[in-house]
Amino acid sequence: MKAVLLSIRPEWCDLIIRGQKTIEVRRTKPGNLKTPFKCYVYCTKSKSKIGWLLIVPGKGWKRLDGTVIGEFVCDKIWELAPICRAPDDVEEMACMDRDRIVRYLNKCHGWAWHISDLKIYDQPRELRVFTGLQSTRFGMRPVEITRPPQSWRYVEDAECTS
Repeated sequence: MKAVLLSIRPEWCDLIIRGQKTIEVRRTKPGNLKTPFKCYVYCTKSKSKIGWLLIVPGKGWKRLDGTVIGEFVCDKIWELAPICRAPDDVEEMACMDRDRIVRYLNKCHGWAWHISDLKIYDQPRELRVFTGLQSTRFGMRPVEITRPPQSWRYVEDAECTS
């Protein structure tokens, strides 16, 4: 089964872990995956030499940047631009004001991915344990993941492959 691996900056991961951010704003969405689908959260590397430490509820401080920290189910995707079909409180759910969303989208289409059934791993996972999926004219083929995606990429659902 297909899933998605999302790269998310540490400050946004922190808000997701705390349950404050329940919408992920993106310029694109999966074209050949229908909701609901699983998303794995890759916390991008911090520019700080000590990394990004997050308080994981019930687990204390953990260094989570540069790893896959958890997963969620994307059960809905709403169009944000050019026509907004998202709920009225989308800015609050995304932890972004309207101006910041507009600046991020930069005259592109925009999508609000809804985060549900969030699971934060006790032990973060390395990228290498995931198998990427590359589109070919004959379908999708498995490929090794050697670096995190710029935004997101298709991967095999890790639960279906283990």
